[in-house]
Amino acid sequence: MKNKDEHKYVLIMAGGSGTRLYPRSTDKLPKQFQQIIGDNSLIQQAYYRARKIVADQYIYVSSNHKYIDLIKKHLPNIPTENYITEPVKRNTGPAISLATAYIYKKDKNAIIVAVHSDHLVLKIDEYVKMINIGIEAVKKNSDYILCIGITPTSPHTGLGYIEKDKKFKKFGNSIVFSTKKFVEKPNLEKAKEYVSSGNFFWNAGYFIWQANHYLEELKKFNPKLYKGVTKIANAQDQENFLEILDSEFIKFDDIAVDNLIMEKTDNLLVLPVDIGWSDIGSWDVVADMVSNTDKDLNGNYSKGTVINIDTHNTVVYSHDSSKVIATIGLDNFIIVTTEEAIVIVPRGRSEDVKKIVLELMEKNKGNI
Repeated sequence: MKNKDEHKYVLIMAGGSGTRLYPRSTDKLPKQFQQIIGDNSLIQQAYYRARKIVADQYIYVSSNHKYIDLIKKHLPNIPTENYITEPVKRNTGPAISLATAYIYKKDKNAIIVAVHSDHLVLKIDEYVKMINIGIEAVKKNSDYILCIGITPTSPHTGLGYIEKDKKFKKFGNSIVFSTKKFVEKPNLEKAKEYVSSGNFFWNAGYFIWQANHYLEELKKFNPKLYKGVTKIANAQDQENFLEILDSEFIKFDDIAVDNLIMEKTDNLLVLPVDIGWSDIGSWDVVADMVSNTDKDLNGNYSKGTVINIDTHNTVVYSHDSSKVIATIGLDNFIIVTTEEAIVIVPRGRSEDVKKIVLELMEKNKGNI
């Protein structure tokens, strides 16, 4: 009997530190390992979505060496040999390239779905359906890379944009488009222009490719990185594997896969989707995702033991229900607590939380 998962793999990217969600998310315990929205951590939610596409042995996790114990704790069903970890942060380009080289060594016909561990997806069935359509499109057009596109709701400058071109192929009611260009994080003026045109989609950071084609593109655009990840992948069974991994990986440049491959490749497809997606990029985003049914009559949402007096449209995330947080006369605020810190910020300014992190890193020599 043929295995339905044959040659299909899901790669969960889990190496980010998510500092814009400080103080809940820190370098020691990033947001993907946190229960931000829902009953499970974000990485567990990513795993449960992946599990609807492939079995455990076909799910890989890319992260940092220091998060191995956290991955084991949150994803106990994934085989440890499916962890692909690195000694230092070098962005998604080297991480994804290394993971692709690993999986290609195992399966020359591998089709890889790369997803992030720290996103929220509300429409799970639609997500699974669209990912499977993307896999089918790449299976039939192996010299293409497909990206998942989200219809933009605002001129977001923290996301990449994909401009659609002509209709490439129809799969049921879904249309896959060829692309005109891929732009990584434009300025506000450009972002407004893109959104008003109606031809651009947000890049969700979810990509689907055949491993062999990705590595061919990598060899063309960055031969040094290609050589390095191939060397590491070929050393997997050697006793000194970790030494080779660490010594090679540290040489790689810090570059996003968007700049490394997506902006340069000729054969890029986009599949527009509506999956209830959010990158959970700031506390404002988290606050906006809270369901109205979970708010009180004044539009407040509280987690923990909270007393709100004459307070409106305010979100309080308390880490400790034994401690009372009381507010009086607040309007449109976000309050987040942990054992180490309390952050209070007006709604609309939570992007500035990263400034707190930068200042703390300066004072504490890089540790938060």
